[in-house]
Order: sequence, then structure tokens, then C-alpha cells
Amino acid sequence: MGLGDILKKKIGEVKEQKKQEVQLEGKYDESCALCGGGGSEKKWAGQYWHKKCMRKSRRMAKGMT
Repeated sequence: MGLGDILKKKIGEVKEQKKQEVQLEGKYDESCALCGGGGSEKKWAGQYWHKKCMRKSRRMAKGMT
């Protein structure tokens, strides 16, 4: 085990801790219909959405017509 391995291990531990701390908080605990992430804010057509995902999907649908 060298110095590089020790540093990689410590950096990996720090990144894992940051990932665990970041959790989306929304109105609902359901996953988003588009991206699958948690903490959705809107319910529309029986599905739960993040605000940004809802905007993206509406713009995509507008472009199809």
C-alpha cells in the first residue's frame, strides 16, 4: 500500500459522505416520473414530478406538435 492508495481511500470516503448528505426534499416522498429521483414537488396525471422535470417534458411535448 503506497501513499497514492491511502489518498484515494480518503478522497473516496469524503465523496461518499457528501452523497449521503444530499437528499432532495420535496412535497412528496415519491420518485419523479422522468428522472426517477426522490423528493418530487408536483403531482400531475397520477404521477409525481420535480418542477424542472415537468418543465422539460412539457417543452418536449410542445416540440412534437
